Amino acid sequence: MLKILRMGCNTTHDNNFTVNRPNGYEWYLLLLIKSPAVFIINGESISTPADTLIIYDRNSPHEYLASGAVYKNDWIHFEFDPVLLNQYSIKLNTPLYISNPFYISDLIQKMANEFYSKNPYKEQTIEYLMQILFVKTKEQMETKGFQPWHSKIHDELIELRSEIYSNPQNNWSIPLMAERLHISCGYLQNIYKNTFFISCMSDVIESRITYAKELLIESDLPVGEISRLCGYQNDVHFMRQFKKLTTLTPTEYRRLNSVSDK
Repeated sequence: MLKILRMGCNTTHDNNFTVNRPNGYEWYLLLLIKSPAVFIINGESISTPADTLIIYDRNSPHEYLASGAVYKNDWIHFEFDPVLLNQYSIKLNTPLYISNPFYISDLIQKMANEFYSKNPYKEQTIEYLMQILFVKTKEQMETKGFQPWHSKIHDELIELRSEIYSNPQNNWSIPLMAERLHISCGYLQNIYKNTFFISCMSDVIESRITYAKELLIESDLPVGEISRLCGYQNDVHFMRQFKKLTTLTPTEYRRLNSVSDK
């Protein structure tokens, strides 16, 4: 269903690089541009920052060039069922800023590794990886779109949130989290909420209560011990926050969700 004709990663050209193909290709072209560039689309000049993705439709004009710096991109020439491609609602011939470029670039690198290998199931692996890429592109279109303002620390924010939920018992604080990202406390609070739609400290509480729910269901540990394992020094404070988020006390939650009762 998916066929890759050619592809490459981290292809580099000098700052005079330019492409002008009035008739495009007979197949689709995907580009992840890793440097500033300029696209000419329907006669309009569009300047884009690094980490811009575009998928050119078949037989559509390609015109783009470097923008004052060395040009670098990942690229894929591919064939795909247009009906299936439409299911992802991706706007073709339209530059899209990617806030998670390392994730997308890693997918492309994995596809290249398979494409140039002798692996017996490489076609199937490549197709699954490409579908993930399409899903992440659609996700980007439906969320932040062309907003490079948070690109520099987006991946660090994801890593921070992952660590919070992996270690909810840690003594998380706004100064500690801001220091990890080398940003101010005010900027952390602003960008965290704009990214995850929840304040950073509210997210810490969510992570602790989520962990507490797991322990209440999966163990016979006393509520006081669970409180400490979730990072609370005060059992009463834990129980108040638990009830605020779940409308139940820890004991009530355990009784209603006990595995033995199902």
